[in-house]
Amino acid sequence: MTWRTSHRRLAARIDGAPALLRAVATQRLPRLPFLPAAARAICVTGVGSSAAPAALLAHLLADAAGLPARVVPPGAFISMRADRRDALVVFSQGLSPNARLALHDAAGWLGVVLVSAAGRATDAPRRASLAALRAAGGVVVPVPGGAERGLLLRVGGPVAASALAFRLAAVIAGDGAACPAFDAERVTRAMHGAAAHAARLPADLLDGEVVLLASGGYGALAANLALKLGEGLYAPQPPVWDLLELAHGPLQQQFARAVTFLALTRADAAGEAALLAHAAAGLDRRRHRLVALPATLPGALALLEHEALLNALVLRAIVARRLDQSRWPGRGREQRLYDVATPAPRSTASERVAHPPAAALATATWEEIATALGAGRRTAVVPLGATEQHGPHLPAATDTWIAAALAERFCARVPEALALPPLPFGCSAEHAAFPGTLTLRWETLSAVLADLVASLARQGFERVLIFSAHGGNDALLRAAAPALHAAGRPARIVVCAGLDALARRWQAASAAHGIDAAASGQHAGEFETSIMLGLRPQAVRRRRLRRGARDAGGDPQSVFYPDLRAVAPSGVVGDPRRAAAPRAAAYLDVWVDALVAAYRAAAKKKRPNTNGTQAL
Repeated sequence: MTWRTSHRRLAARIDGAPALLRAVATQRLPRLPFLPAAARAICVTGVGSSAAPAALLAHLLADAAGLPARVVPPGAFISMRADRRDALVVFSQGLSPNARLALHDAAGWLGVVLVSAAGRATDAPRRASLAALRAAGGVVVPVPGGAERGLLLRVGGPVAASALAFRLAAVIAGDGAACPAFDAERVTRAMHGAAAHAARLPADLLDGEVVLLASGGYGALAANLALKLGEGLYAPQPPVWDLLELAHGPLQQQFARAVTFLALTRADAAGEAALLAHAAAGLDRRRHRLVALPATLPGALALLEHEALLNALVLRAIVARRLDQSRWPGRGREQRLYDVATPAPRSTASERVAHPPAAALATATWEEIATALGAGRRTAVVPLGATEQHGPHLPAATDTWIAAALAERFCARVPEALALPPLPFGCSAEHAAFPGTLTLRWETLSAVLADLVASLARQGFERVLIFSAHGGNDALLRAAAPALHAAGRPARIVVCAGLDALARRWQAASAAHGIDAAASGQHAGEFETSIMLGLRPQAVRRRRLRRGARDAGGDPQSVFYPDLRAVAPSGVVGDPRRAAAPRAAAYLDVWVDALVAAYRAAAKKKRPNTNGTQAL
């Protein structure tokens, strides 16, 4: 392949960016394999040109949604162990050996998402890594455009992966977060304008030494722009300096040399024009050249505009220097490093069961459950939900989904625990006037629970924790506790009850965010709605949020009986209008704190208390 042929291939890939953006905009994303609100941290990684989209996603999740997202360098996975409390997102266009290193123990994470164009790889190492990922419940988000093999510089993949970072951020963060909307047509127009602007810049702009300047933390997202100059021109990769940091050493380092400073400017960057003017005043015009590379798109979307501008500049420089992108210096020498970073993925049943998923009884095989019991995981967690109305904005499965999230979080903290799937029906007679509410008689639910604990005891479980995410089950649990203790022998039964005390914890958690007790609510108010915005944002009808009835004060349950609809026609007790997804994790933690404390307190007692319940 000649330099002209490789140049044409590279130019065609750059010209294909609009089609890639439109493909991303209409792409159907797979369902997340983890609940964002249940993650202690969301670890994001990427290598090479995939590092920038990874950093972008972490930035969007942390900045717009307040989620605990962080970038993990790929080299950290040599010694870093997977943790069931954390989720992992890996960006790798071609699923390189370094990326496969991060996926080595996919089953050890809370959930794994791979953003890659190699979802249908044909070579054995990639197929093995993908098979292990899918066997562990991970998902692949396809990057349109393929792996771009044959040329060192990748131009389509970084654009498509960055666009996917915006879309993934919106899915992970949920509707309540202010993630930037991705508009493919608007971005395409801006990229065309950036390429046209590049054509008007000096032809020798990339000759000699180059430094990239940015402001307001934007430089931390611009790694691929610097990499583009290094890989595209086979030249030293330029540094990216913050305009404020220019005075702290970098200016002195470069002052005596001829340098072109390329400023990555943004239309909405606060104070940037003044910083740029001060920087220009400190340079020596005889040796230094300061050129602004402007972007018009807001916030982090400016990266795609700068990507197009640098692509055009690099492509022009490749022609001027007649560089063959198919014959890069050192080609093949990278294999030795790849060989170090390619352990075989953990995929055997014995390796996965050594640390079985915390809340996976429903998805585990009988052999895996037997192994878990043998390894000491002998506390069964029985979460109770309900199928009942939750106002005009929340679905009937709300209590059941919250129960599942609580059980998963409990098991993440209590290593000997294994969660059962939540029971989706409860005692909901107070909601029976609303269509869709399904209710069981006390005798029925008591009998089901008695059969369950007896079955668990026969299976070898030594302890059974029972709790409810539906308030209507609270009185039943108190009444049924002695019978459950008798049915579950010799297992120790821990029945968690105490709705009033739990409600006070909810209200205190809401108060920390400026929400009063009446708005926090007893049913479908701010507290439950914030949790649902974190767990299942797509299920919340945000346009139907309305203030509901206020609780009765002294006895918070009196408003429900005998018929909630007579007091609260909408089915809401509280005010969900100020609900927000970022509070979900804190609210769930408050609830799980109470469950863990009750479980630990029961474990210290020689025998259950007289009424058979453990207060929350």
